[in-house]
Amino acid sequence: MPEHLPIILHHFDESPFSEKIRLIFGLKNIAWTSVRISRIMPRPDLMPLTGGYRRTPVMQIGADIYCDTQRIIRELEHRFPAPTLSSDRGEGLAWASAMWTDKSFFQNTVNLVFGSLADKVPQSFIEDREKLRGAKFDIAAMTAAIPQMRDQYRAHVGWIETQLAGGHPWLGGAAADLVDINAYMNVWYVRSNLAVADQLLAEFP
Repeated sequence: MPEHLPIILHHFDESPFSEKIRLIFGLKNIAWTSVRISRIMPRPDLMPLTGGYRRTPVMQIGADIYCDTQRIIRELEHRFPAPTLSSDRGEGLAWASAMWTDKSFFQNTVNLVFGSLADKVPQSFIEDREKLRGAKFDIAAMTAAIPQMRDQYRAHVGWIETQLAGGHPWLGGAAADLVDINAYMNVWYVRSNLAVADQLLAEFP
């Protein structure tokens, strides 16, 4: 990559998917520039760059704009192959792990976090996420489902605990990789938002 092309990440601090990319920057020792965006629309400076794509984060390198976290990760791995993000157990496992962490695990995490925050969630945020999802962002339903979501979240974290209990320092083996980054996102999001996170995670040393 030419030295004169800086890497710019458009993100906001609380974004769990942005946290993935920030971790990869650190893991690969990549220099980057931060452009903080609003948690909700409008984003008048960013939208013209993305052609209307409104999820977070977005990576910019020169005139190239990279949307979607998976696409950003693949580009970073291509440009900065060492250290690799692939697990000791194979590249396929590293990439496939997002199907777990970004879908079922993340859905449990979101429901648990926002159900617990309840009336602390701004109405403007709720309306913004409803436009993004094309469906109701039902805080009341999330709150009612807290016991179920807590148990399911504990099951996900239990899988992490079981894997780490095998004696390896990281989920994929001897070094941190994409499996760890993907899984960590959901632990980070709970720790960042819930005062009861330590209590919730106490059984998973």
